[in-house]
Amino acid sequence: MDTTTTHAARNAQHPTTAGNTAATSRRHDGYAGVHKALRLFMSDTLTRIGRTDPADDNEVRTTLAQVTDLMDLCELHIKDENEFIHPALERARPGSAARIAEEHVHHREAIDDLRDLTGLIADTHGDARGAALTRLYRAFGLFVAENFEHMHAEESEHNAILWAHYTDAELLAIEHELVASIPPQAMVKALHWFMPALNAPERAEMLGGMQAGMPPEAFLGVLGIARGTLSHADFAKLAHALGVPTGLDPVSAAR
Repeated sequence: MDTTTTHAARNAQHPTTAGNTAATSRRHDGYAGVHKALRLFMSDTLTRIGRTDPADDNEVRTTLAQVTDLMDLCELHIKDENEFIHPALERARPGSAARIAEEHVHHREAIDDLRDLTGLIADTHGDARGAALTRLYRAFGLFVAENFEHMHAEESEHNAILWAHYTDAELLAIEHELVASIPPQAMVKALHWFMPALNAPERAEMLGGMQAGMPPEAFLGVLGIARGTLSHADFAKLAHALGVPTGLDPVSAAR
C-alpha cells in the first residue's frame, strides 16, 4: 500500500477507534484497538523467538526483523500516548498520568536492552547465538508480561478518567490529532496487526469507516492488507459486511 493509501486511511478512520467491548460500547475507547494489535504482535513475536532455529540464518534474520518492527511500534505508541493522551489526563486530573508515564520510561529502557540483544544475536554464530536467543526470549517474555499489565491499567484506570471528563467528540478530536502524527509506513505496518487482532464486528466497523471516507484505489489497498492477513472465513465475513466481492473487484469493491 503506497503513501497515498496510508494518508487516506488515517484521515478516514484510525484503527484505534475500533475494538470496544460490550461493557464500554457506548463510550469511545481509544486504547482498545491498538492494544489488541499490540497484544497480538507481542504474543506472536514471543512465540517466533522461542521457535527460531539459531543455525538457520534466514530464520534468525526474519525473527530479528519482526522484533525490530515491534520495538519501533512500541516506541511510537509510547510517544503518542505521552504527547496526546497524557496531557488530556493531566488536564482532567493532575497527577493521573504520572505512574504510567514512569512506566513508559522503564519500557523505553527495556526496548533499548532488547535492541542490544538483537544486535548481539545478529553478530554471533553457533552455540553463542543459541544462548543469545535464549536471553532474548526470556527478556522479551518479561517485557510482554509487563506491557500486558500496563495496558490493562490504561484501559481501566485511564479510561475511567477520560470518560468522566471528556465527551466522545472531544476524545475523537484528541485521537485524530494523534493519528495525523503517525508516519505513513508505520500505519501500514500497524494495519497488518490490527486486521487479525480485531473481531469480525470491530473489523467491519473499522473498514466501514475507511470505505466511506477513502478514495476507491486507497481502500483497495486496505482490503489487500485484510485479505493477506485474515483467514478465508474471516475475510469472507468482512467482505459480506462491507458489501464487496471477495475477489476485490476494483470497481465494485471500492464503492
